Amino acid sequence: MSDSTPEFRSESPYKQFRSEVWRRTSKPLSDATFIFYVVFGILIFGGLGVWIEVMKIILSPGGSNWRGILTALAAFYPALIGAACLQLVLESVRKSEKLMAVFSVGVLLLTIIAAVVFGVFEFNSVYTGVSFWGTIFLSITGIWVWCVANGDNPDLQTTDPYAPSGGDTSRKLKGDTSGFRE
Repeated sequence: MSDSTPEFRSESPYKQFRSEVWRRTSKPLSDATFIFYVVFGILIFGGLGVWIEVMKIILSPGGSNWRGILTALAAFYPALIGAACLQLVLESVRKSEKLMAVFSVGVLLLTIIAAVVFGVFEFNSVYTGVSFWGTIFLSITGIWVWCVANGDNPDLQTTDPYAPSGGDTSRKLKGDTSGFRE
């Protein structure tokens, strides 16, 4: 082949996309910093409204009212998915990963449609079970989309405390050491 002939990849773009999503999903799950951020930042602090509604049910003496939890979940997942998808779009555009950008816009559009449908169900008090379990599913999906969007974030990765901070330790140093004794 000549130098002007483009190289062809053996993997299809869809297979590359699937492996990238899988890598972004599985790689951070072994990093303690990432896991702590998901638990504290997303589940506890981000879902604080949901936890407050859960505590209301636990502490209320007269039965349970799940409408507050449904409302809190309905506010939690669109914000989480929306922020994660926008972040993923910006990163994908910067890296020229078109399929990842299309994926995140698609997830964002499906989330908007689901939010409208579940909101209509809740407002009309029909299919409340579908709305409740749908918002739980979308909240879990939101956490997953957030993990995909932030899987490569170096701020959420644990660094090796013994890693050299000045670069590769095997490289030849600049300068002259001929005036020093060994």
